[in-house]
Amino acid sequence: MKLILKKRIITILIAGLSIFLTGCTMNKNVQKKTGSVKTTKVHHQKKNNNSKKYQVVEQDWNIQQNGVNIYGRLYLPQNLVGKKRVVILSHGLAGNYRDMVSYAKNLASQGYLAYAFDYPGGAKNDQSSGINQLNMSIFTEEQNLETVLTAIRNRPDVDHNQVSLMGESQGGAVSAMLASKFPKKIRSLILLYPAFSITDYTQLAFKSIKKVPKTFNLFGFTVGKAYFDKLFKYNLLKSATKYDGPVLIIHGSDDIIVPETYSEKANKKFKHSQLYIIRHAGHDFKGKYRTRANNLIDSFLRKNEDKR
Repeated sequence: MKLILKKRIITILIAGLSIFLTGCTMNKNVQKKTGSVKTTKVHHQKKNNNSKKYQVVEQDWNIQQNGVNIYGRLYLPQNLVGKKRVVILSHGLAGNYRDMVSYAKNLASQGYLAYAFDYPGGAKNDQSSGINQLNMSIFTEEQNLETVLTAIRNRPDVDHNQVSLMGESQGGAVSAMLASKFPKKIRSLILLYPAFSITDYTQLAFKSIKKVPKTFNLFGFTVGKAYFDKLFKYNLLKSATKYDGPVLIIHGSDDIIVPETYSEKANKKFKHSQLYIIRHAGHDFKGKYRTRANNLIDSFLRKNEDKR
């Protein structure tokens, strides 16, 4: 019976995904008062020779609080003295810190202190502990990210007024949640194909918490009932778009996990945001798409260094 139930739920989830994909719009050149949508075609770009490049130094750095041990890696610009600007990087569901390494190294080469870490209970092959995988949710991850933010801001080599959050997929949604909760602590927000669809998918697939099984295979990653528990009375798109600082959203036009329409909706809700749709990119940027994303991130951070 459990196998039959899981198959039925998966069928519903896939059907719901098809509905959302069908509803995706192709109008990406619409301008609005507080943000804009731009379709970007990936092409070769010359590097900005005006910006100094640093060698990157890597260090393990664990953060411990209330029985939770968060493992992560620091990426530092070598020989850069003084307090540094920071970007905290959050991986998506079933990922780990390694998914964010190329972004972190690029940021460190630009003069930022970058920190990528494993979410306890939310990463494959993770080195963090303290939260069981079946007890993980976007809310436990929000708590984890808050712990990381506090620890980072307390470092003596960090400018605590210059800390930005960057997240991909579920990590993007969690980053937006925390930034909306503590807007004065966050310099800017960078979201890569953020999973603002989580609550809609949950409510479509299960209708109520009573219909959620004890365990569920979510995109190849087993989660527990706790993952869905609070999602039936929670509007992620509304709650996670209250941050009023500068926001960069980058999404792929061929994303079959999180339709780009969710980023378009979020872009309209944030007060100061800009959305870029990368043509033909999927859910995860690789190769030339990651290069394009890094270029957009670099430009965004330079533009907003001294504006808040």
